[in-house]
Amino acid sequence: MDDIPLGAFISMTYRSHFVKINHRMKELGLSAGQFFVLMTLSIEQGITQDSLAGKLLIDKGSIARAINVLEEKGFVKRTIDENNRRAVRLYFTETGEELIPDVLQIDREWEKAAFLGFTEEEKIQAKTLLRKIAKNSYENAYEKGDRKWKEFPLKDQ
Repeated sequence: MDDIPLGAFISMTYRSHFVKINHRMKELGLSAGQFFVLMTLSIEQGITQDSLAGKLLIDKGSIARAINVLEEKGFVKRTIDENNRRAVRLYFTETGEELIPDVLQIDREWEKAAFLGFTEEEKIQAKTLLRKIAKNSYENAYEKGDRKWKEFPLKDQ
């Protein structure tokens, strides 16, 4: 197993996660592209589109397209920030709020399958180690001073 690069495992996990999430989101008339927006909004209503792009490490155009779809389907509404007219804040509509339990269930199902055969301690350890890998990878990819560099988006817990 030492001859298989870490990136291969991460890539396989990411791709299979995307395929499963996309398949389940299609049942809701959505795609995996909207899944991560919905998950983030379920934690932080009122986030700006720019902040959302930064948290998800996705370009602003992709975020705008995902929000457009969610808005067209009546799940999300955009509101101009009263203190900064250039900032657009995102909120769930009533229909969007009703969708969240289904979206959270999709995430729980995937995570349960991914952790099949793990003890609770192993699950915690795996998440801790993957978070460290993600942070180290992020900081290695974006050097301070680089115009695209931002603080690692996941807060220490």
